[in-house]
Amino acid sequence: MIRSIGTMALLALLLGFTSSALAGESYGSEVGEKLGRGLANVATGWVEIPKNIINTSKDSNVGIGVSWGLLKGIGQTLGRTLVGVGELATFFVPTAKIVHPTYVFEDFYRDTTYGTSP
Repeated sequence: MIRSIGTMALLALLLGFTSSALAGESYGSEVGEKLGRGLANVATGWVEIPKNIINTSKDSNVGIGVSWGLLKGIGQTLGRTLVGVGELATFFVPTAKIVHPTYVFEDFYRDTTYGTSP
């Protein structure tokens, strides 16, 4: 069991390096970008709270924005901050972007989503 997990982890690591080599980007630039994303998301994850209050208020009304937007913002804050922590911990392994938009200020009026494709 542990051997198969180790094999799968090694395979994932190799596929990550191969995909970056095929894309033509240098290892250093990908690692630097991931480190920057991680730092930015840890530092600005809290901005998801006012962002979601504003966006939810625009979509419905102020009452829903303050209540549901606050709860949604807290969840998105946790998500963005934890993804940032994960990117900081694994910055040396190039991977696809997980949070979309990449930075909280990038497309402020778009809801935050998670996954390898936007």
